[in-house]
Amino acid sequence: MLYHLEEILDPSRQNKISDLYMKALRWQSLQRLPLVLTYNLPEDFPFKPYPLSQARDNPEKMLYNELVHAFDSSIACRDLLDDDLPCAIRANFGTVVIASIFGAEIEQVNNNPPWVRPLESSDIFERILDCDPCDFSQGWCPKVVETYKFFNDVLADFPNLQKCIKVVLPDLQGPFDTAEQLRGSSIYEDFYRVPKTLYAVMHHLAEAQIGFAQHLQPYLNDGPEGYTYQHNAMICGNILIRNDCAINISSKMYREQVAPHDAAVLEALGGGGIHCCGKCEHLVEEFLSLPAVRCIDFGQSDMNDINAIYHKARQHKAPLIRIRVPGQELLSGRVLDEFPTGVTLVHDAGSLDKARNIMQAYRKSC
Repeated sequence: MLYHLEEILDPSRQNKISDLYMKALRWQSLQRLPLVLTYNLPEDFPFKPYPLSQARDNPEKMLYNELVHAFDSSIACRDLLDDDLPCAIRANFGTVVIASIFGAEIEQVNNNPPWVRPLESSDIFERILDCDPCDFSQGWCPKVVETYKFFNDVLADFPNLQKCIKVVLPDLQGPFDTAEQLRGSSIYEDFYRVPKTLYAVMHHLAEAQIGFAQHLQPYLNDGPEGYTYQHNAMICGNILIRNDCAINISSKMYREQVAPHDAAVLEALGGGGIHCCGKCEHLVEEFLSLPAVRCIDFGQSDMNDINAIYHKARQHKAPLIRIRVPGQELLSGRVLDEFPTGVTLVHDAGSLDKARNIMQAYRKSC
């Protein structure tokens, strides 16, 4: 499979894709918006991903999966589909890496992603403050580092892959999301019951996220400068904070009790983005008010009033990442009437054949 990719990947094409993303992220005029298509692999496709449970402890299988089918798109289909997929791979250990530093019990059931079993009591949760947040000999951190070393060792034998493939950060979550993993749903009571303790814990977790992101830099080749890749898209800045749990709190609570920790991570790492799944529009103004926020990434943009969010984001020149659009808007070109720039797109095509047809029609409509 590596020899297949060495043959089909084209550095000049990847550079053009990168340039298109940067124009959109800089709110510059462009002919069309970057589009990534998601799809199932064809039954007769020669490369099939390994079960997630097998890849977790096998760097070779993890690398293979990242190249074959990650986030429902495929670098290995680059010669079959002319979309704007960045060739980016990561050590995929799910969402639990930072939580593992603090003694969290990690479990994986069947083929589901690994998850954290919450700590048993508030007293144990508070003991997080006794842990060194930058002791990266703990938890899954050594496993993550070894995986990146393996990725780099393998790619070193393939000069074309080195030019085309970006090795990027794993999912490091965010201070609040990691705290929720460790505490469970009781964390929402803690905002009222022990706010000072919770604030101190999230500060501790922010230090761990900052430190480990910096610790991994020698193994990454992200860029160009000021841009990185997450979720199969280019983003502005150097880190993407996941804030899925924040959708359950008010904008006031976010501003007073979570935003300071997000701001610390963003500022320490040179700016970045905020990600949310679900309905998060009530938090958008708070996200945009963070001094070092550079973009907002959506897991489920269709659950939000994206037109209203786009108006707010345009005032801050903060692009919106991975906006999901219906196929008809791509086929007709109407998407550019709504979002002339400042947006990157995703469309769930279902199959590779449909993805190919949609991409061809989208290019023509633009």
